Amino acid sequence: MDNGTYEFNESQNQLILDLSKKMMFVSYFLIATGALGTLAGIITIMQGGFSGIVQGVVLLITGIWTINAAKGFQLIVNTEGNDIENLMGALGQLRKLYTLQYWSFLIALIFIVIAFIILLIFGVSTLG
Repeated sequence: MDNGTYEFNESQNQLILDLSKKMMFVSYFLIATGALGTLAGIITIMQGGFSGIVQGVVLLITGIWTINAAKGFQLIVNTEGNDIENLMGALGQLRKLYTLQYWSFLIALIFIVIAFIILLIFGVSTLG
């Protein structure tokens, strides 16, 4: 550690690089799935149906934010003298990503509980 800077060693850089590559793969998959889900949702809505367009959009956003985090981890490996700053930036992107997922799951859970309560109050026969 010199003048408040820290450089990860080669083994640590390889670990971080592997993480970044896997995050990139996952992000491309999420974006492709989100784009297809959004497109399917739009088509379904245009045909008068109801669709999970929100899910497609959330997957798109999750994919984009995963790319941002992966790029942050990639910066750690590609630069010198800024490892800790780049690590903190990448962690900030991960926090953003997991905050989105946290709220998405919490909202979904709330809707599931509401649906369950309605089912208990009104019974199964009124839904069919």
